[in-house]
Amino acid sequence: MGGVGKTRLASRAAWNMRRAFPDDVWLVELAGLEDEGLVPQAIVSALGIHDQSTRWTAETVAERVADRRLLLVLDNCEHVLHTCALTVAALLERCPKLRILVTSRQALGIAGESILPVSALECPDADSGVRPSALAGYEAIALFSDRAKAVLPDFVLDDRNGRVASGICRRLDGIPLAIELATVSLKVLSPEQVLRRLDDRFSLLTTGNRAAQPRHQTLRALIEWSCDLCSSNEKKLWARTSVFADSFDLDGAEAVCADENLAQADVLGALAGLVDKSILIRDDRGDQARYRLLETIRQYGRDMLRHSGQETPVRQRHRDWCLNLAEQMQQHWFGPNQARWFARLRTEHANIRTALEFCLNEPTGTVAGTRIADALSDYWRVSGLTSEGRRWCDRILQQGTEKDGDRLRLLISASYLALLQSDVPAAATLISEARTLTADHDGDTAALLRVAEALNAALQGDFSNAVKFCEEVIPRLRFSGDLPWFSTALVVLGVSASLHGDSERVTAAYEELLALSREYGESWRCSYALWGLGVEAWRQGQPQRAATLARESHDLQQAFNDHHCTGLCVETLAWVATSENRHDDAAQLFGTAETIRREAGAPLLTFFSHYHDECEQRTRHALGDDQYRRRYAQGADVSLEQAIAYARGKPPRTAPAPRQKPGAGLSRREREIAELVRQGMSNKQIASNLVISQRTAEAHVEHILIKLGFTSRSQIAVWATEHDNTPHAS
Repeated sequence: MGGVGKTRLASRAAWNMRRAFPDDVWLVELAGLEDEGLVPQAIVSALGIHDQSTRWTAETVAERVADRRLLLVLDNCEHVLHTCALTVAALLERCPKLRILVTSRQALGIAGESILPVSALECPDADSGVRPSALAGYEAIALFSDRAKAVLPDFVLDDRNGRVASGICRRLDGIPLAIELATVSLKVLSPEQVLRRLDDRFSLLTTGNRAAQPRHQTLRALIEWSCDLCSSNEKKLWARTSVFADSFDLDGAEAVCADENLAQADVLGALAGLVDKSILIRDDRGDQARYRLLETIRQYGRDMLRHSGQETPVRQRHRDWCLNLAEQMQQHWFGPNQARWFARLRTEHANIRTALEFCLNEPTGTVAGTRIADALSDYWRVSGLTSEGRRWCDRILQQGTEKDGDRLRLLISASYLALLQSDVPAAATLISEARTLTADHDGDTAALLRVAEALNAALQGDFSNAVKFCEEVIPRLRFSGDLPWFSTALVVLGVSASLHGDSERVTAAYEELLALSREYGESWRCSYALWGLGVEAWRQGQPQRAATLARESHDLQQAFNDHHCTGLCVETLAWVATSENRHDDAAQLFGTAETIRREAGAPLLTFFSHYHDECEQRTRHALGDDQYRRRYAQGADVSLEQAIAYARGKPPRTAPAPRQKPGAGLSRREREIAELVRQGMSNKQIASNLVISQRTAEAHVEHILIKLGFTSRSQIAVWATEHDNTPHAS
């Protein structure tokens, strides 16, 4: 793409290779050339040939080059591409010792051409938390720092401006020219002000090197140069693809971008043209070709779309495409392609967010938003995005006033998501409104509400009513065809019956769910059935069967992102290890479950905490506090991937990991909580400050104590003071 440094790279490469060419290296600058017919003339002028009697063509240039051993650098060929291709092909055919290095946003497309894509400079990720001492290792940051020093001689990367520099480089996609233009603004603005103003980057980045080509003096001029090279269809597609939040595939482009002014049959050709011109970047995911725009290119496309007057209809088609995708997933969810649909929705997640936001900002968008959010009710849970799902549901319900069946279903889905996070008060409000709507709607939808009411009762310890509510609606759901909600009811029945001490009902519920899942080729709910049967086997004194079922459940979860179920499986394995007096393994598994719990972001043991407490006390008593802490820390001080590998039966580490520098093993959230402890906050105050449950805050503090080998909060406070524990968030 433009501004990425192709000319500078080619010039350096040519300089480094000059000794290999006895007849020297010659640079032909074509950026200012508007008449394609003058390409041969530009070459002979660069070579220093002043013969005015010859009419210069590719053939006559070849006669002058003949068998000279030289390197010819043709810089910026994209706007005179056709003539350049013909000229280069003719020269290479007639001049055996000639070598040509070309810079262009589009390949020449001739025989013998080798292509080297030039990417933007590397930037740290938004959540990498890289310290200033390591930032200079990133190409974009090194360029920013170098150019900033030219403007401000005293500029030095530190904690504050290092994070800001990372944000600037990331927002500018690591494009060297854009970074250089941004540093020029440091003459009058602070780095923080530059970062804040990048939402309108085309107005900000308007002062560059006066000696540079005009197209390199401002960011807008640079991209306008690319736009001028595009055909009418390519410009339309560029503008319309800017509505995609992240990457997209050909099917998405055809569905969203085609209309009476851009036929669907023309989308593929326009897309190929934008890829050729380095406007679109091909970004494959598995066996699927996907495409994306760098943010700077996307913003220019949005401006074009806005000025075309087509922004609203294109965004409406994008919304409808996301709605169709979500409802297709809902229709096919309980089946053999479940993992594929989950992966597809994860890939399109950013686009779904954009569509939902558009629904909230469009006068008639609430209906579509309601349908999208409800269709994704299982997706939110499986992907570990329950909090995000709740937020979308709440925002849509607050804005919408319709009293139709779609709203009723969303109320039920939202209440269930709230209950999964043990937010009983919020769920009660949603359930109450849903009850007022059920009288006007069919019994199948009302039956779904009974499932949420059953879970609500279970969370409040009323397991008898929870079992009763489930058994009232399961016969109806069994024949309703709504397999996702039917399977959910079976899970709630299994959990409630287990805590009610009714082993017969537990086994019947989970075995029916297991048979149903296997009949349809479904995996996610199948894993819950296996886990539930495993817990019941453990309760019945069958630890080996329990371990087998828990591991089988865990294996099925590998295709998803449901850390909640994964954590439950690891907890069950810890209980099994305790029952078999393998206390070292049990302590390590408890630590591993803690790592997974942090990823889940919610308590794993809302119902079964008493089993955890009993087994943990037995293990701690058997090992002693010191040994228990060491083994627990071994299980906790690992990545999520290592934790999952251990849960799948990989041999545990038998020796403690090497000591890291103090605090190196703390997560960002744990460092943040350590800082709040230093400030004197209680667990309740920490929970309120971070909007987490008090139980979660307590678990974080306990884990910090274990990792640092401390026994009191005052030790954490001293450590946070001594080690500058303020989180280094990007």
